[in-house]
Amino acid sequence: MNPEEFLAKYGVTKPPLDAPELVFYCRIGRRSEMATNKAHSLGYVLGYTNARNYAGAYKQWSEKEGK
Repeated sequence: MNPEEFLAKYGVTKPPLDAPELVFYCRIGRRSEMATNKAHSLGYVLGYTNARNYAGAYKQWSEKEGK
């Protein structure tokens, strides 16, 4: 998807392939794992971007946030 389409669809600027970090998360972890794999397949790990899945998922992070 080109940057203009990305902005129109998601309301944020499309990250460049050389972005320093991309972190994906979701409630349980499965969708963010799929997103991380998709980012890898699109070239977001060619020695530049550290695209990764937050292993604990949002649910774990939110449960520990107040402790």
